[in-house]
Amino acid sequence: RAVLPITSGTRADGMVNLDDTRHCPVGPECEGCGRLEELAVLAGDTPVGVLCMTLCDSCEIAGVLPIFTPAEEATRVREHGGHVG
Repeated sequence: RAVLPITSGTRADGMVNLDDTRHCPVGPECEGCGRLEELAVLAGDTPVGVLCMTLCDSCEIAGVLPIFTPAEEATRVREHGGHVG
């Protein structure tokens, strides 16, 4: 996964880990299948950048990913950037 430089200086090396989902909110349902249980936030690569998404255990194991429009992807990438700092 890509690691981008940041200017806020939150880490000594000036880099942010885009896979870090500790501050990303867990959605109310799986974005792959709609399931309401066993949810977790995962980071995923898209053509426009890394975003966070809520998936259930089954979709994570099966590799089922939500389908976003390019506009949704861009919005989600920006939101994820806010979560990781």
